[in-house]
Amino acid sequence: MGRVSLFCWMGSSVCATLVELGELGRLSGSMKKLEKDLKKGEKYQNEQYRAKVQQSNERSLALIKAAMDIVVAVGLLQLAPKKVTPRVTGAFGFVTSLISCYQLLPSPSKSKTS
Repeated sequence: MGRVSLFCWMGSSVCATLVELGELGRLSGSMKKLEKDLKKGEKYQNEQYRAKVQQSNERSLALIKAAMDIVVAVGLLQLAPKKVTPRVTGAFGFVTSLISCYQLLPSPSKSKTS
């Protein structure tokens, strides 16, 4: 049963990777469209553009975590024992745990200075 759950987790990590890739592609397209509408100096002052950059950064981090989770699942299932050793599995698992903790942190509150 444990092996089946690891395969399911690996499958969900693959799906999450594909979803994040698709969302990053969609975001990239909308950012390029927005860049065309704005002048070069204006894009970082534009709130909508900055929000899309922030969203892109969050999606990129989620993509990295999902890809690393696939490696951890492969290591735990011993699908590639010569390439994904227990040391590699542990290191990747540690990093994905750190990423998960970072994602749980509350977002910094904006201070309005007028």
